Amino acid sequence: MHLFSIAFLEHHQFKLLFVIIWLHVSVLDLFYITYNGPVFLWHDNAQLLTLVVHFLIALATTALYKIMFKARVNKSQELSEL
Repeated sequence: MHLFSIAFLEHHQFKLLFVIIWLHVSVLDLFYITYNGPVFLWHDNAQLLTLVVHFLIALATTALYKIMFKARVNKSQELSEL
């Protein structure tokens, strides 16, 4: 099994999308930039509520993408049958 083979990516695409979105949201919420430099929010970002919110954002985004992906595939199948 190759890590980035087409079959692997197709099989795990929604899991990988979830992980990437969760990491992206978590890193964006980790710090902000001021004139004095970056301010890291380690304590705030490690709270359970923050982690749950990041998880729910990633879950909702992945679910919406999956719904749109299925609708697009169904629509393209309908058009190809005509």
